[in-house]
Amino acid sequence: MKKIECIIRSERLKDVTDALKQVGIGGMTVSEVRGFGAQSMRPDNFLFVHKVKIEIYATDTEVRKIISTILMHCSAGKAGDGKIAVLPLDDCVRVRTGERKNKAILH
Repeated sequence: MKKIECIIRSERLKDVTDALKQVGIGGMTVSEVRGFGAQSMRPDNFLFVHKVKIEIYATDTEVRKIISTILMHCSAGKAGDGKIAVLPLDDCVRVRTGERKNKAILH
């Protein structure tokens, strides 16, 4: 199991959400975030740019198609397109049913 975190431009959210639903993800969490990256060497050095953070819990077999879907819909080839992080997930529990691991992630 993995946790996928990606930070993208907010104007890409609708397209990537629709595409991720099409590939069958079980759900996602979206947060509005602000930050800056390596390209922030401007006079207004600490200008925080508004972005969107998506968090997805996924089975190991889903990770590749989720990442390729995000890249397909978010990459414009420009600085600030975003980042994707894939983190190991030791356990996941669905609070309503007590289901664990992959059963908690899948529909």
